[in-house]
Amino acid sequence: MRPWRALLRLVRPAAIRYVALSVVLLAATVPSVAAPLIVRQLVDSTVMVGEAAQGGGADRIRNVGLLLLALSLAGQLLRVVVTWLATTTAWNTANDLRLRLTRQALRLDHEFHRSHTPGALIQRIDGDVTSVSDFLGRVVTAVGSGVLMLIGMVTTMLIINWRIGLGAMIYVLAIALLIARFKDRAIAEAETVMGTKAKLYGGIEERLTASEDLRANGAGVHAVQRFVYEASDNLDALMAEEHAFLRIWRYLNLSIAGAAALSVAVGGWMVWRGSITAGTAFLMFQYVLWLRRPMGDIVHQLDVVQKASGAMLRVDGLMRLEPAITDLGTVSPPPGPLAVEFQHVHFGYDSTDDDRGKEATEDAPDTDVPDTDGPVLVDVDLTIEAGRTVGIVGRTGSGKTTMSRLVLRLLDTTQGQLRLGGVPITDIPLAELRRRVALITQEVQLIRGSIRDNVTLFDESVSDEDVQAALDAVGLDVDPDAFFGPGGVGLSAGESQLLALARVWLRKPDLIVLDEATARVDPQTEANLHTAVAELLRGRTALIIAHRLSTLSAVDEIVVVDHGRVLEHGERIDLEADRSGRYRRLLDLALEDPDHQTQAQTQAQAQTHTHAEATR
Repeated sequence: MRPWRALLRLVRPAAIRYVALSVVLLAATVPSVAAPLIVRQLVDSTVMVGEAAQGGGADRIRNVGLLLLALSLAGQLLRVVVTWLATTTAWNTANDLRLRLTRQALRLDHEFHRSHTPGALIQRIDGDVTSVSDFLGRVVTAVGSGVLMLIGMVTTMLIINWRIGLGAMIYVLAIALLIARFKDRAIAEAETVMGTKAKLYGGIEERLTASEDLRANGAGVHAVQRFVYEASDNLDALMAEEHAFLRIWRYLNLSIAGAAALSVAVGGWMVWRGSITAGTAFLMFQYVLWLRRPMGDIVHQLDVVQKASGAMLRVDGLMRLEPAITDLGTVSPPPGPLAVEFQHVHFGYDSTDDDRGKEATEDAPDTDVPDTDGPVLVDVDLTIEAGRTVGIVGRTGSGKTTMSRLVLRLLDTTQGQLRLGGVPITDIPLAELRRRVALITQEVQLIRGSIRDNVTLFDESVSDEDVQAALDAVGLDVDPDAFFGPGGVGLSAGESQLLALARVWLRKPDLIVLDEATARVDPQTEANLHTAVAELLRGRTALIIAHRLSTLSAVDEIVVVDHGRVLEHGERIDLEADRSGRYRRLLDLALEDPDHQTQAQTQAQAQTHTHAEATR
């Protein structure tokens, strides 16, 4: 019964609409049940030849025919109303569900999105909701009408002749048990289909995203093979689902054919004995034939029920998730640059704490978050004063990116406490935290639209003057109304990074985290970005995560991280002078790289130019 409980929770916001639909559906069933009764009376009137010969029978037959015509017209009209109401209600419910699911997906935290591919979420929000919409628009009316007709027919037969009614009741119950026997297996097959389809779509999305790398590195054959395997699993699941459906359909048709033959034999025998009239025998036969329609509707829609049952559970499961990051903060840090304090912070990923059905993700960006469970940060005790610019260095997997995610509260510490501006980060309202702390990564997410839309992120309250000021401040000479395609088609890598800086400039945060923000641009573009970054960081606290040590030539402090532990922390000048220190050894290794020397020279030229401009 869990799918039905899930369905009730999903349609609860539209409960009034479905109550109205139920009333109209009940009204539409009355003519369908009453029409065979009118036919029964018409048959009996026709048989009464003696009454017809006296002249009264013809009028009675005409009146019965007119009544039957009126019932048929009323039934057709009501069915049109039911179809229209069911369709519009299902569409409205589906649109509302998509909106709620999208909000829920955006509300869920980093851990959820770390374990679910975008393709799987698209399947959940669009594919699963479409299955629920099909169920509400097609199945609810068909099954509801069928159930009401069955109840009406059996009740009518019981009133006319309790023996016939009892036989009809036993027959209907036998059919219901037959359907129920195979229903659970069919629903299980439907859930398997939805799961394999989500995996298939997730894999397609993953390979499309990485298409350039796959082609460039000759991994196209591997990608195709994976698609074949996933498509094969989906096909096997679809075949199993179809076999389960056909088995039920086959048994139903055999049972209805047998019941029709039995009704003819029993009805003829009872008419011969004088137990019932010819009209009643015809009514019994007609009801048996009419059983084919509601029963057929129920079974015909069972494939939709199968898909919708799994979809209901998946949609309801997503709707009931609660983010691990709770927003209970009520304290605001003091205005101005924010100090950052890691107080014996530990962090680790633990799969036993995630009851949300993690899915393997192979399309995650290259961060230092490990794929395996275990400690990522160990007893990090670090204080960064307000207004300081700090470079964080270390090998891939050392914990640098995790530290930045903790500062933005995309993750919560496992142990210890993190403070911003002297306030525990969990006591700060998330809306204020997002406003005062900004993150810029190497992966700039651009949206199909204008430059203005991408800078403001569709905030229409921002004035054109503020947008232009932000673009000027970062040195991006473009038209705010210029339009580009998805993913920033039409912009260079450097322009994309400058646009990301403009976003942050517009927000005027107090703490900025740069996570490899210039890692994907060439040295000359990096040097051009340096001026904009330097202006952006002025008067703010900044954490700069970098593999290129040349990007840290102007920071105040350096933090060296390895295996989740802070091994060194001090003034950059002091650590550069310490020949036995870890940072100095990293710097010496970098200086041996000719590319690094070129970058350092370009960086120095940019700093000299910036200083000269400031002197002027």
